Amino acid sequence: MITMDKLIVIGPSSQLLGMRTVNKTGLDFVQTEYKTFPDGECYIRIKIDDESVIAGKEIIVIQTLGASNRADQNQRLLELIMMISSLKRMKAKKIRVFVPYLAYGRQDKAFRPGESLIAHVICHMIENAGADEFYTVDIHADHVLETFKIPAFNLNPMQLLAEYVKSKDLQNPVVVSPDKGAVQRSKSFAWFFGRDVPVEVFSKERDVITGDIKMTGKLNVKNMDVIIADDIISTGGTMASAIKIAKKSGARRVYAIGTHPLLIQDAITQIIDAGADEIVGTDTINNPFAQVTMASLLAEAILK
Repeated sequence: MITMDKLIVIGPSSQLLGMRTVNKTGLDFVQTEYKTFPDGECYIRIKIDDESVIAGKEIIVIQTLGASNRADQNQRLLELIMMISSLKRMKAKKIRVFVPYLAYGRQDKAFRPGESLIAHVICHMIENAGADEFYTVDIHADHVLETFKIPAFNLNPMQLLAEYVKSKDLQNPVVVSPDKGAVQRSKSFAWFFGRDVPVEVFSKERDVITGDIKMTGKLNVKNMDVIIADDIISTGGTMASAIKIAKKSGARRVYAIGTHPLLIQDAITQIIDAGADEIVGTDTINNPFAQVTMASLLAEAILK
């Protein structure tokens, strides 16, 4: 029986992280019933028998937008919009939306004529569906959140990731930034390993048409443990290139860290073949490399 004023709704894409968050908060929760119709339309229902359970309550929705074997990011997004709109219809007092991984977050700038800034459009969709607050984890571009008129927050996973890597008995750790745009992020991450931990930087160029990357640089990492951290590991090209340079520069061990380990196509093979000792991700994406849970991060925000 649901008696609390706050209720967590666990979306189909965040079942593991959702339950871990429930256990951290001690709040009541409900699951969802979902399927895909033969014509491709998706169906989702919040599993309640009485809609008055929702009315007047603060509802926390947890639904990541990462693709899986069952559904792609487009379906995950539509499921999210459908959940929010249903809760709004059932007169939820407040709807707080937690999207651990925000798909399309990298499409925030137009590099070629005619491109869409879909990242901003998705923010409008979530807000217009009825969200009152929005939370995500380690968004690719902070300025995307400025699109929202409702309060929007970016939760920082760096301390939790650093605590995991520190448990590996590091020797002479150094943090490597995969490109110049990630330098400040890498410096913030390095701080959790010690104030004197150095940050090395690569020079990276990406072809805006093909997506191919060219990475150059020489690192001072001989006999050091190298931590290469990025927000997203997708096809693994950037990470693999960085690992190869680190290994050629004499690194003792290399850890490939990605908050959102999408790891599509042959990313895992590329990264391991390049010389990574371990791939470390979080459960914003549910896969075997999600060693670090974001449950405490979400729970802290929920209980504020």
